[in-house]
Amino acid sequence: MSPSPNNVRIFVLITLACVAGAAIYTLSSARTAKSSAVTLASAPIVRSPLAEPIVPPAVPSAAHSDPEREGPVQASPYVIALNVRDSPDLGKVEFSALGSIDDRTTTSLRCERIHFAADTGICLSREIKFFSAQTVATLVDATFRPLFSVRTDGIPTRARISPDGRYAAFTVFVTGHSYADAQLSTATLLVDIAKRATLANLEEFDVLRDGNAVKAPDFNYWGVTFEHDSNFFYATLRTGGVNYLVRGDIKAKTVTAIHKGVECPSLSPDETRIAFKKSISRAEWRVAVLNLTTLEETPLPEARSVDDQVEWLDNERLLYALVDPAPWMSIMVVAADGSGQAKVFAKGAASPAVVRHFQQ
Repeated sequence: MSPSPNNVRIFVLITLACVAGAAIYTLSSARTAKSSAVTLASAPIVRSPLAEPIVPPAVPSAAHSDPEREGPVQASPYVIALNVRDSPDLGKVEFSALGSIDDRTTTSLRCERIHFAADTGICLSREIKFFSAQTVATLVDATFRPLFSVRTDGIPTRARISPDGRYAAFTVFVTGHSYADAQLSTATLLVDIAKRATLANLEEFDVLRDGNAVKAPDFNYWGVTFEHDSNFFYATLRTGGVNYLVRGDIKAKTVTAIHKGVECPSLSPDETRIAFKKSISRAEWRVAVLNLTTLEETPLPEARSVDDQVEWLDNERLLYALVDPAPWMSIMVVAADGSGQAKVFAKGAASPAVVRHFQQ
């Protein structure tokens, strides 16, 4: 029996309605993805224990220990990094004294990105909920025990603690998985650690360029690095397809564009230079150093692509993670003045953080 013309028309109408509804839902999701990340991040911060309890690590012989509080105490400097070797400890945080980098102590803290300063750390990890990713930013103390956490939509990518331990900043991919994605969308959040409160999404800050206010719907920030006066910071701002180094003022809630072509900045300990990754083609970056007084760029002797936020080992040397054969990633060290060659600093490790002191 052939269907009647009325039944055919009804079927066609229902089909068109379903297709239209799906299209509207997809467009709505794309438009609200970024704002939902900000809303979640602005929600009250809650205490959240890690998936597995933290067991305070043993202290290397170079450090002094407290029987009531194991971990590096009043020892300086230390290097903290992630284990990326294929082992049961994959993804766990490790630390070692600078003079014995291969003698690493493993903690039970797992992260995708880690950073420490003063006696506070930030650990980024992700959770998958209903087919979407959330970033969990867990603030931890000097012995890697959790203090509180912040959750937001997106995939974790960059994290920093201010030198005085007052603020934390972290970046997530809201859409896209790489800084090379044409449709990249990020969210970068500032957290007041003492108040356990989210201060702002950087997109709430006013933007100044050449003395004029700039407004655009496509602002994307990533890669915060703090000055010693933690009210001030540097970061990358992308707008109109151009990456800018910006200097931010937290109290004034402003950022000022300084220089083009800077991604994932990292401020030197003496605050005179910015190390950064410079795009040379799609998904290809090289490490360079920018003099903040002259704005002169110095390329560094690394011929391979570096997609990382560089860490200063001291005022003369830089650390960064580089993809290589098994164990898949290594931390490299290179002179900041462009001389010499990059060398392996630590194999099977990533996300280095140089901790210049711990306080009891």
